[in-house]
Amino acid sequence: MAAYSDFLTDEGFSKFEEARRLSEEDSKNDPETNPFKSKYAAREILQDLRAKLEKYYGIQTDQQAPQDTDLHVMLACLRYLLGLNFVDTEETSSGEDYLMACRKMLEPHCLDSRAVSLAVATLNQLGILWSGRRESEKALELLLEAESVYKKYKHEVGVAPFGMNELFVAEENRLSDHQRQQKFEKAYTHTLYYLAQVYGNLGESKKSASHCHETLKRQLETDQYEPMDWALNCATLSQYYITQDDYTQARHCLASATRIYAEALEKLPAVETEEDQYNDDIDKLKRHKADIARCWLKYCLALLNLSKDSLENQRTDSSQDTENQQQNECASNSESQPSIKQESPERENCETDDENLKKLASQFEGLELTSLENKVTDKCVVTFDEAREIFLAGQKWILEAKEYYVLDGHVSDYIEIVRDHSALFRVLASFEVDLERRCKMHKRRVDMLQDILKELNPQHFLMVCRQLMYELAETTSEMMDLKLAIAEISGVAPTTHVCNKINLLINQSLDYFQQFLDSLRDAEQKMPSTLEEEVMRPALVAYFCKARLHSKIITPNPEQRIENLSTSLRNYKFVVDYCKSHPDAMEKMQAEYELCEEMVALLPARIAQVERE
Repeated sequence: MAAYSDFLTDEGFSKFEEARRLSEEDSKNDPETNPFKSKYAAREILQDLRAKLEKYYGIQTDQQAPQDTDLHVMLACLRYLLGLNFVDTEETSSGEDYLMACRKMLEPHCLDSRAVSLAVATLNQLGILWSGRRESEKALELLLEAESVYKKYKHEVGVAPFGMNELFVAEENRLSDHQRQQKFEKAYTHTLYYLAQVYGNLGESKKSASHCHETLKRQLETDQYEPMDWALNCATLSQYYITQDDYTQARHCLASATRIYAEALEKLPAVETEEDQYNDDIDKLKRHKADIARCWLKYCLALLNLSKDSLENQRTDSSQDTENQQQNECASNSESQPSIKQESPERENCETDDENLKKLASQFEGLELTSLENKVTDKCVVTFDEAREIFLAGQKWILEAKEYYVLDGHVSDYIEIVRDHSALFRVLASFEVDLERRCKMHKRRVDMLQDILKELNPQHFLMVCRQLMYELAETTSEMMDLKLAIAEISGVAPTTHVCNKINLLINQSLDYFQQFLDSLRDAEQKMPSTLEEEVMRPALVAYFCKARLHSKIITPNPEQRIENLSTSLRNYKFVVDYCKSHPDAMEKMQAEYELCEEMVALLPARIAQVERE
C-alpha cells in the first residue's frame, strides 16, 4: 500500500492532473492539421500511470482484481478515461473495449461510495456509444442499468459518493460532501437526458417526454443548466404536451422557457468573449427567441383547432342531446328530484385536490410565471371573441419569429411560419358567424400565400410550391362557397357583379389546382400513368374538386353550360377510371369515389337536359 501511495504523492497525482489538462483544456487549441495532439499526449500519460499502478501488484488486465479497493477503483478509472480518449479520437472499438473492461471491474463494487459515480458514468458513456450506432435497444439496456445503480445506491447507501477521479487527488484537495452529491446528481441527470433521447428514437414518446421533463426539472433545481439550451428544450417539450391535449402543462413549459430565456438575455452582456464568439451568442439568442415564439404559435394554433373540433362535435351531437334532455325532463316529472344521483362535494373536492397535486408536482419550481401564463388561455374557447384573443397572441409570436426567420436566408422556416399564420386565419374564420367577415379572413390567407408563391422557383422548391398551390386552390374554393351561401341567404338573385366575383374565385381555384397537377408532369410534360404514392390522393382530390368547380360556374349561355358540365364529367370520370385500375387508390378515395361514380351516372342526363333547353 505504502509503495503506490508514495508513487501517487511523488508523481502520480501531478501526472494525472497533466493528463486531465491536456485532454480537457489544451485539446481545445490543437491545430487543425493535428486535431488530436493533446489527446494522444494525455493517452500516453494515462497508459503509463496504468502500467505503473498495475506493476505495484504485479497484475495484468485480465487477472483477478486486487484486494485493495482504492487501487482497484483507480485502475478502473484509468480504463474509463482511456475509453473516453479512444472514443474522442474516433477509435470507438478500442474505446468500447476499455469502457467494457471498466464496467466489468466495477460490477462487484457498484454500491461502494468510491466506485458508484464511476459506474454510472461508465454506463452512461456506453449508452451514448451504442445510441450513436443506432442500436437503441442496447443503449436503453445500459442506461436503465445506470438508473438502477443510482437508485439502488441512494436507497441502500445514501452517503455522498466520491467523484469519479477523486482518488487521484490528494486528500486535502478532495471534494466536500455537498460537491460530491452535486456531481453524483448531475451524472444521473445525464442518465435521464440520454434515456429521453433513446426512448424518443424507439418511438416511446410518453417515456421520452417524462424523462425530458424530469431532466429539465433537476437541472433547474440544482442550478446546473445552460439557460438558452434549457429554454429551447423546455419549449420543445411543450409540443409533446400539445399532442396529448394537455395545454396546462404545455403552457407552463412555454412560460418557463420564456422566463429562462430572459435570464440568458440578462447574462449575455456580462460575458466577456471575443467578438466572433459574442456574435455567435447573439445569433443563438435571436434564433432561440424565434424558436420559442414558434412553439407558442403552434400552441395557439393547436388550441384553436381543438376548440373548433370540440364545437363541431357538440353541434353534431346537439340533436341527440336535445332528444335525451326531453326524455329526462319527462322522466323527472314522474320522479322526485332527490332521486337524481349526484357526486358528493367531498368526492369532487378530493378529485380536484389529487389533480392539483399532480399538476404541482410536474411544475418547475422557483419561477414566477403568472404574467406569462396569463397571456393566453389553456382552456378550449367557444366564442369568436375568445378565439380572437388566442389568434392575436399567435400573431404576436409570428412577428417575433419573423424577426429572425426572414425569407432571404431562411426560406423553409419563413414559409412554415406564414402557413401557420394562414392556418390561424382559417381556424379563426370557423368561429365567425358573419360570412362576409369570414370571407375577408380567407382573402388575407390568399394574399399572404400568393406573395410567397411568387417569390419561389419551382425547380428549387417544388414540394413547397405544390403545398402552396393546393392551399390556395382550397382557400379560393372555400371563398366561392361562402359567396354562394351569402347570395342564397339574401333571397334575391345574385347581381352580375356577384356572379362575376363567384366565377373569378372558381377560375382562381381551378388555376391553382391545375398548377398543382401540372407540377406532376414528367420531363416530356406528360402526366404519369401511375401517380406516386405521396401525391396520389392530393392529385385525385384535385380532379374531384375541379369537377365540382366546373359545375358551379354561373353562365346564362347554354353552350358554355354544356361545356362546363362536360368538363366536370371528364374530371369525375378520370377519378373513377383511375381508382378502378389502381386498387390502392380505391382504398384512399372511397368516399370521393362513390360521389364521382354517382356523378358520372347523373351528369349525362343533366347535359342532355341543358341541350334540350
